[in-house]
Amino acid sequence: MAGTDPRPYLTEVDYPCGRDELLRAAAAAGAGDDVLGPLGALPASDYADGDGVWDALGTHEGSTTT
Repeated sequence: MAGTDPRPYLTEVDYPCGRDELLRAAAAAGAGDDVLGPLGALPASDYADGDGVWDALGTHEGSTTT
């Protein structure tokens, strides 16, 4: 993902959780479209932690997460 790191918007998430919970938590934390769009495009699976979300976004977007 070449965009915004979503982890600061996911501090209230109880992991593991699915994409819908990630979207709810990020929206409640005030995330913008630059975060919500990529989260919404993730596969509907369970994510173990914020780093797993970041990794999935990098894999999903086909770019590096540096």
